[in-house]
Amino acid sequence: MERRSSHPWPAEDDICIKAARQLKAVAISRGLMRPSLGCDIFIHKSIPHGAGLGGGSSDAATCLKGLQELWQISLSNTELAELGLGLGADVPFFLRTGPALVTGIGETLRRLVPKARHFVVAVPRVEVATARIFQDKNLRRNNPALGEDAIEAALEQSVWTLGHNDLCEVAFELFPELRIDLELLVRAAGLQGLPPEAARMSGSGSSLFCSCESQAQAERIMQWLVSQPASSQRFRGMRAVQAYL
Repeated sequence: MERRSSHPWPAEDDICIKAARQLKAVAISRGLMRPSLGCDIFIHKSIPHGAGLGGGSSDAATCLKGLQELWQISLSNTELAELGLGLGADVPFFLRTGPALVTGIGETLRRLVPKARHFVVAVPRVEVATARIFQDKNLRRNNPALGEDAIEAALEQSVWTLGHNDLCEVAFELFPELRIDLELLVRAAGLQGLPPEAARMSGSGSSLFCSCESQAQAERIMQWLVSQPASSQRFRGMRAVQAYL
């Protein structure tokens, strides 16, 4: 196997190489492929590193699905998800399509069809290491789970405001500039009549997002953010996106 990428970390540490090697090992052990088969992996990352957008996990999931087809390996979706879970808790989610409620350590997924489909995504310049957030002693791990009734009600709303990101307080403590960035996004949302809860941090950070009523509203929020002084110094990028269900 050979990996080609513009990123500096060693191939042995790349989650795509790990995914390919684990898939090959499982397939060989079950007599599903010849040991002589290999692959060249080309990685062009469009999702920023350290942004809390699941870039590495989605790369691993894509690698597993692509190599399963390339090597003509017959694994069920459940078997592939179990393999993905060993690579990262988010990998099984990216093996599926569309929004989902993920529980446990990533192994239980329930597909969701929310009416909230328009978002602004802003990526601050700071990079956040997921492991650093989860290893922090101040991270609260006993917050109550969202109730089923609350989730069902939220699915019917055009703007998603349910829940709270338990990781954000730790991230804000370690990277105070993220709090300022989120306050800026909350202000932009408020100018469009959206509640503060519509804006929050994605995953372990650093990315922020805001749920919007329409694509036009998302574009207006993004344009306001871009117009602010030092916007280019605060953010690596911004995009108004629509979820495809």
